[in-house]
Amino acid sequence: MRQKKNGLENLVLITQFGLNVVTPVLICVLLGSWIDKKTGLHTVLIFLILGVLSGGLSAYKMAKHIVDREKEDEDREKKEQVKQWESRFGTGDGADRPKRWR
Repeated sequence: MRQKKNGLENLVLITQFGLNVVTPVLICVLLGSWIDKKTGLHTVLIFLILGVLSGGLSAYKMAKHIVDREKEDEDREKKEQVKQWESRFGTGDGADRPKRWR
């Protein structure tokens, strides 16, 4: 059986999650500020909203990937358990027993 994640793995996931949210926001704000200085247009708010949406989408995709991976691991574990059970005790339909026992 697979062991539960330890504290270090959870810390790495939380850090990665935070960076996935903050990085697009920071980049978009800096880009909007730079465009604002060069052209005089007030684009910081537009780029801030774009950054927040991008960060949220990135966080959603990351969380979905983690949940899907955990579900696949659970399914794989269940299949392994069934396989071990069948190798020890058979399938239960009597096909693995000799004919005289049926």
